[in-house]
Amino acid sequence: MILSSLILLAMQSGGLETSIAEAAALGEKQNFQGAVQLLKDAGVEESKDVAAWNAYGMWSMRLTESGIASGQIGGLDAIDSWNDVAWIFESAAKLNDAPDHTWVNLSEALLNASDIKNSLRSCEDGLQVHDKSALLLLQKGRVLMAKARASFEMGDEKDGKQSYANAEQAFRKAMDVGPEFAAPCMRLAELQWTLLAEGGDPALREKAINNWKLAAEREPSGVDGGLITAWMGFESIAVFDILVEKQPDQVLHYWYRGSAYYAAGPDYWSNIRDDFQKVLELNPGFTNAYYFLANGAMSRGTQLSGQGDQETAEKAYSAAGKYWALYLKDFGGDYFNQQKAAGALDNAATNMNWLAGKVRNPEHMIILLRFATNANPDFGDAWNNLALIYRDTGQAEPSRDAYEKALALNPTDPQLMNDYAVIYHYYLKTEDDLVRDLYKKAIKRAQEMLENGEVAEADMDRIKTALRDAKNNLKKLDAGDRKNG
Repeated sequence: MILSSLILLAMQSGGLETSIAEAAALGEKQNFQGAVQLLKDAGVEESKDVAAWNAYGMWSMRLTESGIASGQIGGLDAIDSWNDVAWIFESAAKLNDAPDHTWVNLSEALLNASDIKNSLRSCEDGLQVHDKSALLLLQKGRVLMAKARASFEMGDEKDGKQSYANAEQAFRKAMDVGPEFAAPCMRLAELQWTLLAEGGDPALREKAINNWKLAAEREPSGVDGGLITAWMGFESIAVFDILVEKQPDQVLHYWYRGSAYYAAGPDYWSNIRDDFQKVLELNPGFTNAYYFLANGAMSRGTQLSGQGDQETAEKAYSAAGKYWALYLKDFGGDYFNQQKAAGALDNAATNMNWLAGKVRNPEHMIILLRFATNANPDFGDAWNNLALIYRDTGQAEPSRDAYEKALALNPTDPQLMNDYAVIYHYYLKTEDDLVRDLYKKAIKRAQEMLENGEVAEADMDRIKTALRDAKNNLKKLDAGDRKNG
């Protein structure tokens, strides 16, 4: 009889081990319901296999989280779901050799169920078994912080302060028992930053920064750059300096440090440029880095213009145009939709048209001008500029189409009449009747404008040039000369 029981237990253990692996495969595919059901069907609730119970609890936790996130679980049902998860981990904690994370997960489930008292008790129970568990001490500190906030909300300032003090003690002990981990240092820093924000001792700022730096020194891979940036803002740069030194090939360190510099403004343009260029060097696929380079260079140019350093400002504007073109190359559609939603398409079109005049690379000019004409199809200057750069790069048909748009928007402009005719005359070498008619109209219109005093002083040279060019081009057309220049 004893032998039969042992054989049955061995068969169950083997089956559960397989089921744990199969449930993990389902969970990795986000099929949390399937993972939970598979373990239930395998008999986890009748077993004494702590690993199976922990897997059952973990996938139940993921199932609850996804249900809440999707809106399928809410209100009191969410509380019930978290209590169900807590029951699973509580069952696991009663078994022999339950690891420390069993109590951590039990505490977390109870905390999510708003049961702070029993969440804290679970940490204490776990520490009776695993008295040097950094994980449990961290969880205890987190729960105590939640308890402190709840106490302050209830007007119990004394208990709130005591809970914060107890949380600090738990984090410090976690730092002692887990000297290789970053998390205890980070949690203590977060507590100190929270107390500082609530009017605490100003000296807490430096203490918090030092603890975040210690976290980076201890375990660079354990430091969440996004979280650090969210907490510290500009002051996170000191932490990223350490992370960059420790992990010089980790692209996200440069990304987050560059973002912190970017938020600080144009005074830090060289830092912004260096960090985001490093991002692109390490991962050329991170082309959204061009957005920060583009805006950073533009802000720097504006700043320099305001300071009277126009020569250096022009270099910054040229860089901004280049980076905007590189960004729009991959994200033009997204940026268009963002500007449309903000009601700012016309302004974006104006900016891109202006920047196109600052860059040297024709490909970049075309990208900027195509965006401008797409954002504002009635933007005659942008169509004219696009036609010109197409012409200068030997793209006759796109140039013709752009000139046609520009002339349709401004049909009485003699320069546009002449330039549109030039494309047919010298490049496409067709439509001679149309070309002749356009040259004649350009000559007549330019003469009228000059004779009638319609031309503003700033536009005088342009109209005179259009008149001269139209006359010369007409003579060359009549002579059969197709050589431009």
